[in-house]
Amino acid sequence: MATMLNVTAQRSAEAAKSYFAKSDYYSEGQELVGNWGGKGSILLGLFGEVDRKAFENLCDNLDPRTQKPLTPITRGNRRTGYDFTWSAPKSVSVVHAMTGDERIVKAFRDSIDDTMSEMEEDMQARVRKGGVEQDRTTGNLTWAEFVHLTSRPVDGMPCPQLHSHVFAFNATYDAIESRWKAGQFGKIKGDAYYWQAVQQARFANRLQELGYSVRKTKDAFEISGIPDSTLKKFSLRTSQIDRVAEKLGITDPKVKAKLAATTREAKLGSIPYPELVERWSALLLPPERDALRAARGKPIRITPAKLNRFVEDWIGPIRVESDGSLQSQALETATASDESEAVVTSNIAGGGFEPPTSGL
Repeated sequence: MATMLNVTAQRSAEAAKSYFAKSDYYSEGQELVGNWGGKGSILLGLFGEVDRKAFENLCDNLDPRTQKPLTPITRGNRRTGYDFTWSAPKSVSVVHAMTGDERIVKAFRDSIDDTMSEMEEDMQARVRKGGVEQDRTTGNLTWAEFVHLTSRPVDGMPCPQLHSHVFAFNATYDAIESRWKAGQFGKIKGDAYYWQAVQQARFANRLQELGYSVRKTKDAFEISGIPDSTLKKFSLRTSQIDRVAEKLGITDPKVKAKLAATTREAKLGSIPYPELVERWSALLLPPERDALRAARGKPIRITPAKLNRFVEDWIGPIRVESDGSLQSQALETATASDESEAVVTSNIAGGGFEPPTSGL
């Protein structure tokens, strides 16, 4: 199954700082340093493109305005934050790489930003004062966005893979106590499957508004008309992980997702992105090129009411539990076997998401 959202705890400040290091991925045009996001960023005076100094300050739990500790406690094993890794369907990545339609990247980033902004309303902080022990909703996060256009290489060659690392820092402002505190991410992590469905629906709808027809798949969606043979050519990392999983007898998609961190190939050299596009293009047959050129169709308009319907079609009717968490039968199935606090992997496991491919 495709994994469209991973949420991973990061306990090392130095490791978190590597998001700004250009040595982790091929860097020649394959990475975009994105923007600050979240209400917490506004409170800290952080706007526009992420800058290294402020990012590293926050990794060290320092207020970038004063260089003083942001939250009261900085321990050696303190969680620096959480990496929300959002991935686009393979067909979307290939169409973007082969056509250069930058509106696709904007639609992807906008769908993530809108979803993160909605998600942060559920952010909480721990309250341990006056004999009270509870989690208080603060409704604010601070995050930094890093957009990657390629996958890890296999045999020295990366493939088109649009994905975004949105790093949310372990800090939230408690307006009741007028201070910054470590965040409680439990509710957000528990609803990760829902937030993935929301982001995927938003992204699919934005692509339709740009004129791309989409089709439902078992896991998420793909752009219509792109041959499976084309997707397979540019899914080397998935194939690599699948081979390792088969050898180890692993079938659980959540466990397979974690294999990605243990099967990474080291960078062999820097390849400019335009050169990569040329290499990828050389792999295409004439009918595949024709399919990519024909991918765009007639734009349609998606209304908010239809967006909500798509989300429920995808994961089933949603109910709100007494603790405020979101639940559905699909959510229960997706989260029942996940006992890891450090990593939450959400997978679209089917359902009835079927956005329209003609005018509404």
